[in-house]
Amino acid sequence: MTISYVLRHGRTTASAAYIASCDPRQPIHLDAEGTRQCLRHAGSAWTAQVVTCVTSEFPRAIQTAELLMRGRQLDIVVDARLNEINYGEFEGGPWRAYGAWLSAHGVSAVPPGGESRVAALTRMFHGLAACLALPGPRLIVGHGLTISTLLQRLDGGSPDRVDLPEAPYVEPITLTDPCLVGLIGTRPNIGQRSSAGALT
Repeated sequence: MTISYVLRHGRTTASAAYIASCDPRQPIHLDAEGTRQCLRHAGSAWTAQVVTCVTSEFPRAIQTAELLMRGRQLDIVVDARLNEINYGEFEGGPWRAYGAWLSAHGVSAVPPGGESRVAALTRMFHGLAACLALPGPRLIVGHGLTISTLLQRLDGGSPDRVDLPEAPYVEPITLTDPCLVGLIGTRPNIGQRSSAGALT
């Protein structure tokens, strides 16, 4: 059965400091710990199975895939639909400021200059669905919101929650195609206001 390994990119100085970063043109790369996180998995049994790599446009996601596939000649498919949520005016600032705004306004609200969580997840899920047409096993490197939402749904979490589990770095979620379809086959969470967890 075809599977996908879906994971969050390795750590960066911005993510370690919980700084909102949503512009793929910014040269934010993995820090030393982020590189180590990737190299710990490079050459493992699951990375050896991968035949297709898909990432967002962000340098940190592409770098993560390159390190995980170290020594292998695999092309990387870049899909902008997997990009980080657009934080709008919160870009470059502390994620907690965005989290407080999200808690006060809800996941359907649009921050000035950005996109709502609902819109971002719809876009991300379309990107994940497109991956299903590619040969597997697949490596899919995305961002915190994507991974946190998948973890919440796997855990049977309430779709009404705004807060999500924080996504770990470079820890693959192994999903069969039917399981992935089941997780993304419904509308993203449209929930009530509550405290928000960090996702950058």
